[in-house]
Amino acid sequence: RWATEEVRSGGRSISNGLTIAGFAEKYSNRLRTRVSACAARRAITEAAAEAATGPRSLMAVLRDHGGAVPRWSPVNGTLHAPCVHAGGWLASSQTTSSMVSDLRGDPLHWVTATSAPCTSIFKPARISEPVDLGPAPTNHFDPATLWWRHELLHRAVLADFPRHIRVLQAERDRIEAEWEANPPSTAEAFTFSERLEQTWLHQIEGSLGDRRPWWVRPTWRHLDRVATMPART
Repeated sequence: RWATEEVRSGGRSISNGLTIAGFAEKYSNRLRTRVSACAARRAITEAAAEAATGPRSLMAVLRDHGGAVPRWSPVNGTLHAPCVHAGGWLASSQTTSSMVSDLRGDPLHWVTATSAPCTSIFKPARISEPVDLGPAPTNHFDPATLWWRHELLHRAVLADFPRHIRVLQAERDRIEAEWEANPPSTAEAFTFSERLEQTWLHQIEGSLGDRRPWWVRPTWRHLDRVATMPART
């Protein structure tokens, strides 16, 4: 079953649910839709799309936790907001990468190529400038792959998000503002970002007490174990 809708102006968001009037009412699964928190997430993303003034506006909403920090639910983790972190009993989804495309002039895409946008830097990417990110990531940790190297930082920050995000947030935002005004080459941006992430990780290491809710911790211990993540220091 399928349906289409023409979007002529303003913002339009899907947010992992059926949202086209008529089609949604006929084919949606009420329980699945409720657990997915589509309506709550869509309310954030659609309003932000309406008000967006440029790429950084959209980067900010992709990082939105519905508050200052992630709020985990035992039912669905943090699915109530765009920046999703695993940790629910019925649903345990996770943002795996983010992208903003500016098509107003010469197309310029802003990509994380890494998981959670809150711990990632959006890099300017051009179709004409491919970069080597290592082998395609699998479900096992691989230090040759950019996505997995970033997971060391991402999972360290999650353990005590309010404290650890302060290590990187201001510098992350400053760099993206500078790059929006004067984008570097794609290769330069990726190289610089990874060096900076390594610096942030070193600043966080040694203070890795886990302050997440008790039901979230076993989920991430299991994910780390299955992925054969290196032990944290």
